[in-house]
Amino acid sequence: MKRIHTLLLSATVAAGSFLNAVALTGSWRGELSLGMMKLPLVFNFSESPEGKVSCTLDSPNQGAKGIPAEVALCSADSVAVDCTLIGATYRGRVSASQISGTFSQSGQSFPLTLAPDEDLSVRRPQTPVPPFPYLVKDTVFTSADGTLLSGTLVMPEKRDDRPLTGVVFVSGSGAQNRDEELFEHRPFAVMADRLAREGIASFRYDDRGTASSQGDFSSSTTFTFRDDASAALRFLSGIEGIAKAGIVGHSEGGTIAFMLAADGEPDFIVSLAGMASPAINTLVAQNRRGLTAAGIAGSTLDDSLRLVRLLLEANASRYVSKDSKPVDVDAVASQAGIKLPPEIMSMFRQNAEATSTEWFGTFLNIDPADYLAKVKCPLLAINGTLDTQVDAAENLGIISTLVPEAEVLRMDGLNHLMQHARTGYVSEYGEIRETVAPEVLDALTAFCKAR
Repeated sequence: MKRIHTLLLSATVAAGSFLNAVALTGSWRGELSLGMMKLPLVFNFSESPEGKVSCTLDSPNQGAKGIPAEVALCSADSVAVDCTLIGATYRGRVSASQISGTFSQSGQSFPLTLAPDEDLSVRRPQTPVPPFPYLVKDTVFTSADGTLLSGTLVMPEKRDDRPLTGVVFVSGSGAQNRDEELFEHRPFAVMADRLAREGIASFRYDDRGTASSQGDFSSSTTFTFRDDASAALRFLSGIEGIAKAGIVGHSEGGTIAFMLAADGEPDFIVSLAGMASPAINTLVAQNRRGLTAAGIAGSTLDDSLRLVRLLLEANASRYVSKDSKPVDVDAVASQAGIKLPPEIMSMFRQNAEATSTEWFGTFLNIDPADYLAKVKCPLLAINGTLDTQVDAAENLGIISTLVPEAEVLRMDGLNHLMQHARTGYVSEYGEIRETVAPEVLDALTAFCKAR
């Protein structure tokens, strides 16, 4: 549920040369304003001993780093960077403290002011840095289908002969590395660090087909990821000294925790904004919030949401019947008598291809209640009141009803990533310096230590 659409910078470019170099060495950061979204860009300038200026670009929110660029001009007061393969350019006026200019791509131009970049430790102060007072070991394990997956085992210092409790971290939707890295935040690394300092072991791993893990992510479904999480749990449980092992799942990973608990695999589970409502209901609610934020209201909003539900239901049926064709948006709208403005219909058409994947079809047919009703192990569920992807009140209400003994925490002011937020919308995730709210770390630690 955290899928971020790629907006810009989708190809690499050739490195180039310079003219009349000025001292721009180092990283310069700015943000493109794209309506409700802001896209950070980082220009990394360096100078060779011969005086040649080079540049690479980073787009942190898209996970793109070290993109080569051509420095076409670098004078006392101006700089020009060309990205010809993607039709992009940057032209800026240089001062001592900033570069003010314009980023252009595919016929569109955006003002972009760059300033010297802050160190990552300032932008993401919670990210743990070595040396660590615990053991950190990169290792591999094998999933049920033989796929080799890579992860990081964290073992705390043993203070006595008592056995250890450990957790496996399971990420949300989309290809995630072992730290669940997003917008330069590394929430699983932050949580693992806190738990280790409190005497709790952990294991986190790269999703299949991501980072150092083998396998094909694109053909995988929630059930594939469930099997991977199950294998990771068995791996951790087999480590000498581990007596109890649980699952800490975020978003889709929380739903996977419910699945595994229904089968009696973990000793306990933690759901961080894990979906408890049927997937179609959750996605309709997400669309309601997004469309409302975009200024769509009245009958247009009602008809848009009606079409959203019909398209989701058609996608779910298409998957069950093994139909690989994308849903015909216009046919569904016409049959239902829905007429919407061209720009909204265009948006639905653009999404039709992206929502025809096997993962999406599987996801739409999942009702977490089927699994929650079978959960017998201890369960901690945390949702934030500013979560715009999973409604806190509804979600925790379902969990409390189906698992009466569960510990449910509705935390004020937190978004889907468990950060303190202003609006809760995806557009501000990367602007927030906090990676995980302290109260979430406290609750997670206390629950795990009590197992």
